[in-house]
Amino acid sequence: MLELAEKIDSAAPVYTEAAVQPAVADSTPVLGAGETQWWFDARQAGKTILPALEASNCTHIVLDHGQHRSFATRKQKVVAVDTPSQLKDLEAGAWVLTRDDAVRRKAVAAGHKAGLFINVVDLQAEFPYCISVCERGDDFVVIDIAHATYIPYELLLAKTEGKSTMIFRNVPIKGLDGVVDDVNQSLNAFATMEHGIGVVMRTEQPEVIASLTQGLARRQDSALKLVKARVEQVQHTGLGHRVCVDTTSLMSAEEGMIVGSTGWGGLFVCSETHYLPHMNLREFRVNAGGVHSYIWGPDDNVMYLSEMQAGAEVLCVDLHGNSRVITVGRAKIERRPLLKIRCSVALDEVSPELRAAVANANAAARDVTPDHETTPLEDPNRIYLNTFLQNDWHVRLMGGDGKIRHATLVQPGDTLLAHVALPGRHTGLKVAEHIIEK
Repeated sequence: MLELAEKIDSAAPVYTEAAVQPAVADSTPVLGAGETQWWFDARQAGKTILPALEASNCTHIVLDHGQHRSFATRKQKVVAVDTPSQLKDLEAGAWVLTRDDAVRRKAVAAGHKAGLFINVVDLQAEFPYCISVCERGDDFVVIDIAHATYIPYELLLAKTEGKSTMIFRNVPIKGLDGVVDDVNQSLNAFATMEHGIGVVMRTEQPEVIASLTQGLARRQDSALKLVKARVEQVQHTGLGHRVCVDTTSLMSAEEGMIVGSTGWGGLFVCSETHYLPHMNLREFRVNAGGVHSYIWGPDDNVMYLSEMQAGAEVLCVDLHGNSRVITVGRAKIERRPLLKIRCSVALDEVSPELRAAVANANAAARDVTPDHETTPLEDPNRIYLNTFLQNDWHVRLMGGDGKIRHATLVQPGDTLLAHVALPGRHTGLKVAEHIIEK
């Protein structure tokens, strides 16, 4: 029989927080193979970590059988069960983690989601058993391999392709303890075989919980609203410093980055994945624009292109608005002829919050102007933004029709894809302030 991790004394402290609501039975949906979650092993947790845990994006909490009924949490409870008799007084909706496959089968028969904990001592001898467990389609399995490698988990993910089984490993990983911090151990697990494996975390540090929560949120795919922008002006502005953002990821023909010269937003600048008659493609690159420009990153933050450097994170966006976080490998800055493309977006394309911001920005001039006179404003029903790009045919923007446009061939009246945002930034973070951009 494979041994479970060190058994926790059933007399371990039990904590109840009045502010925390009781667990909702089976409230967390079962994810398909490779979809990442992280669980927290609270069997030895101190009371001080509980508020951080409840505020985190952890989905499940692993508890000892003796403490699970008294432990108040909004998270899904996973109870470590050693014997069939412990199933009799198990809380309704609790999941079961066990070392004994007979207990697992009884738990499933009683209506509980259940999975095995496999503590691998001899990887070569025991790995075939791990494969067989993953292949049969259990709800989940926690496999603790001490080695500082993710390759066995890659093989296990391949075995669960198309199955609902979730695969987890414990963190800290014994082979990485003291070498790689727990958060990066977890984030690397989430990236295993691109799809990722789950993590059962154990820590006494609230800051680790907060950091892992933020790290996972930053790496999850998200959506960025894209709208159609009308080209108002094209201006040749002469030499300037432009930045090529070279990343550690390959991008597709539908992908690029959001780059703009105002806080109101930016244009969709395509990756270098499109035909060039005289050179090889650079699918890892976006020829992004002037050094002064904003580029959009995770968490709705923006950075200046001049701040791009190896290790920075930026958003890769496709023409449908789907976005993912990718890492900058280097920023290549050179002097090139630049082109300013000025666009506008109709207010009925944006959120009420943005419409109100435009109205507030125009209010002073409008309020003091007599009705029979024209205000010294551009169309008050549109938002204006611009982007400076290298003045060359090989730099592309995404058109409003989902077809690429060569920067040098863009004309007033053309339609491009853009992202519009509320202005006002300090070191890239959104702030509420009065700001004038020209």
